[in-house]
Amino acid sequence: MQSGEELEKAGPRKSERPAPRISPFRWALWWALLFFSLLLFYVLFAPFWFGLRLAAWTAEFRARRQRARLAGQAS
Repeated sequence: MQSGEELEKAGPRKSERPAPRISPFRWALWWALLFFSLLLFYVLFAPFWFGLRLAAWTAEFRARRQRARLAGQAS
């Protein structure tokens, strides 16, 4: 087994090829999809999620108040 220094001196193996160049079209597609995904998440999904959480929080708060009011009337 070779040490790390020996492997560095040996250089890349013959079977290893450098990574192929990525075309500008693919970069543009990547950035466009990333932009669209972030826009979709932050503009649509996050406000929808916050709205659902606010509705659930409000419903829980109202249920607790009603329970406390009913417990106060029973005694």
